[in-house]
Amino acid sequence: MANIDSLKGLKVLVVEDDKDTQFIDKGMLLHVGVIPQFANNGNEAIAEIQKQEYDLVLMDVYMPVQDGLDTTRWIREMEGEYYKNIPIFALTNFPSKEHTQEIIDAGMNEHLVKPLDIDAFCMKMVKYKFRAKG
Repeated sequence: MANIDSLKGLKVLVVEDDKDTQFIDKGMLLHVGVIPQFANNGNEAIAEIQKQEYDLVLMDVYMPVQDGLDTTRWIREMEGEYYKNIPIFALTNFPSKEHTQEIIDAGMNEHLVKPLDIDAFCMKMVKYKFRAKG
């Protein structure tokens, strides 16, 4: 497992419409010392990211109201280096090369498959730990 001690106290915005998945993600993130905040859709995520700075965004790709791809594009187009540089990890139910390319083209940094694998998340998070604040 990655050095999870280095993740303690990091603030992560989890954008996920499914309450059961939110509950599971919250437990795993708290277990490694990450401070999660939740948004139920892309519109809520954009509002939340403007109120408070986060170290990373975990973004479900398929959500009602505004999906993760469009939300990521909006964030990347916002004024300021923070919005251009914050790591955004896609969360999907399935991996595919085509899907991963679509995710990268939208401006996301990584692609994780649900349910969240906490070891994979920690390894990727350590890689991006210091990139969010620009």
